[in-house]
Amino acid sequence: MQEVRQQDCLETGWSSRLLDLRRMEKAPPNEYRPSAPYKVGVYLFVAVYFTIAIVTLLPNSPLQSRLLALVSPLSHAFNLSQNWKLFSPDLRDINFCSHAVIEFADGTTKLYEFPRLEEMTRFDAYRRQKLCKLFQDSMPWPDFSMFWPDVGRFIARANCDPSDPTNQPVQVSLSYNWISVPGMDNYAKQKDLREPNRRFTFFVYRVKAEDLQ
Repeated sequence: MQEVRQQDCLETGWSSRLLDLRRMEKAPPNEYRPSAPYKVGVYLFVAVYFTIAIVTLLPNSPLQSRLLALVSPLSHAFNLSQNWKLFSPDLRDINFCSHAVIEFADGTTKLYEFPRLEEMTRFDAYRRQKLCKLFQDSMPWPDFSMFWPDVGRFIARANCDPSDPTNQPVQVSLSYNWISVPGMDNYAKQKDLREPNRRFTFFVYRVKAEDLQ
């Protein structure tokens, strides 16, 4: 009789434990199913993004120019433009050096040549590398055209002579001299290339009175 009672107690104990375990269990959460408009929005975003990426990375051609005109409003608005500059800059097919021509009120002109590393000692070239990056690698190209007026004002102020207020800079022309780089069949180091002798003026700034104050 005592053994039966012990067995009943054991069974009752296991039953209570199973009930406790069942109370601790939680029903599985309902599986999330995105709505149809949400799916369409995601697919549309991915398609638009890859379309912009492919168009902007195509080789330069009339077709790419036409396609860029279509996608550029969207890519500029959301900063989705793509390029390879992070991995490698475009190889240039010209050797060039940047200049500024300052015209004064009396009609005289002055030529200013931006820093050229190839004409400096190695120490000076190392010390002034950032200037070359600014005025040679960046400034002359259309991607940085928003800075051209600032460069023109800077050059005008740098050539303003307070002792001669009647003969101040009235115009600054930004340009570069260039020459084609020979192909790999006629490879030559930069110091052995001919001096750039063709000029291209990419911006003309008319100096205002307030620029010199």
